Amino acid sequence: MSVSAQQSGDTRYQPPEVRRQQILSAAARLAAEDGLEGTSMATVAETAGVAKGSIYLHFTSRDDLIEALQAQVWAEMMEVPRLISIDKGLPWVERLDAIVEHWIRYEFEHHDLYHAVFHEVATDSKEPWSEARELLRQIVAGGVVSGEFDCGGLDTHVVVDFLLHGYAGPCYHDAQVEALIADMQRLFRRTVGATGA
Repeated sequence: MSVSAQQSGDTRYQPPEVRRQQILSAAARLAAEDGLEGTSMATVAETAGVAKGSIYLHFTSRDDLIEALQAQVWAEMMEVPRLISIDKGLPWVERLDAIVEHWIRYEFEHHDLYHAVFHEVATDSKEPWSEARELLRQIVAGGVVSGEFDCGGLDTHVVVDFLLHGYAGPCYHDAQVEALIADMQRLFRRTVGATGA
């Protein structure tokens, strides 16, 4: 890129990873505002400020773009829980509480985007719950081993699946977020038999 282009803030010349993120950000904005059902690659390109043809240098198809957007949303949703789950300074029950709070806040703050990318459009991609399931399983198992949780001999996989299914429903209801977080934390604690729950 020439010095004059850099100085003028010319956005025509961007590294591929920057351009790809601009396109994903534009797609996310459109998804949150209008949904993705009728959103075309041309509309995403226009919103991102890139040439219509150049979008295909980064995404081979609309499905490819949507799957990349799904992966980005999921990565954002899991980033904080990954750190919480390995924080040895927190008791297991506090890790569980913090993850529940993060997920609920994320879904409320990004509800339109999450709904658009996972529930409005059909792709071959699925919500990658396996990572969330494994993260929760490790927390439940760690809490049981430490004596903080008592699942009454239940298989931890069954407990985790119950928690994930129980968590998903309330996030789609018109609820006060603080009350919902407190209620879901109590339900999670009771389900795993947390001390003092």
